[in-house]
Amino acid sequence: MFGPAPYLRTWLVGALAAMAVPAAAVDPQVVAFGTYDGEVIHGDYYARQPTETGTPMVILLHMYRSDRTAFRPLIEPLHEAGFAILAVDLRGHGQSATSTTRERVMQGETAVFEEMYNDVRAAYDWLAKQEGVDRSRFGLVGASVGCSVALDYAVEDKSVDAIVCLSPGTDYLGLDSKEDIRKIRGRKIWLIGGDNAKEKQAVETLAALTHGTTTELVPGDFHGTHMFGQVPEIEKRIVQHLKKNVGQPTETTVYGSIRSHIYHLPGSGWIERIKPSNMRHYSSPAEAEARGLRKAKSRGPGDRPGRKRKP
Repeated sequence: MFGPAPYLRTWLVGALAAMAVPAAAVDPQVVAFGTYDGEVIHGDYYARQPTETGTPMVILLHMYRSDRTAFRPLIEPLHEAGFAILAVDLRGHGQSATSTTRERVMQGETAVFEEMYNDVRAAYDWLAKQEGVDRSRFGLVGASVGCSVALDYAVEDKSVDAIVCLSPGTDYLGLDSKEDIRKIRGRKIWLIGGDNAKEKQAVETLAALTHGTTTELVPGDFHGTHMFGQVPEIEKRIVQHLKKNVGQPTETTVYGSIRSHIYHLPGSGWIERIKPSNMRHYSSPAEAEARGLRKAKSRGPGDRPGRKRKP
């Protein structure tokens, strides 16, 4: 497990860099929402004017000892590309920190990073309720340990279409990203690392464990969100990756439950039995099947929509 010490330099550089990061041109709505396990997560929401086809969604997950402001350089290009954006402070960070969670993060306690799955789950639940969003088009962007949190979440939420990982690691703070990425099917993942030996090894190791993954090693010793403003056009290319891989609006949406391996066609009696917070949307039967789901055998009650497990 990586402890806090290797991240001290990253945290100091990030703190200084944050002071110089310009504010996003788009004003956010500051929001807060609760998690299943009792934490309160704070974030910035950048809404889009609702359209007939709906707007794609993206959640941004920051680095260790960073916060949501690190993504400011990415906000304007994402917003201009039509995304509804939610940048969050993960537990123990920024406004989401309590004295307890902050101390657990500072100590590098693996369990607190495993619990961040619940932060992303709550962020999705909040974002999916906003006016005009298209739940069948959904992406994640993570940086450093935020990559690990994103991959962990995407294992169980198969509606995630695209993931961008800035400086991913194989086992940041005890999170086993090798095991997680091995389980992810049918998603487009872009792994971006520095050209130093450590990040190169992590990118290559993770890419070898799944299909549909692209990789890039960028020059310079820029870790995670420190790539913004330093790696030419990195913000633009992240947006292009997300826009391409969350797909276009569709009229063939099918429905499932988080953690379930079954999908339902429109009009199925099962859909109304899925709790709203458990409902997930897929752009087509083919998309759902590429991610390991199978078509429900029945169009009415009698099926079990998912494992009986707490959110």
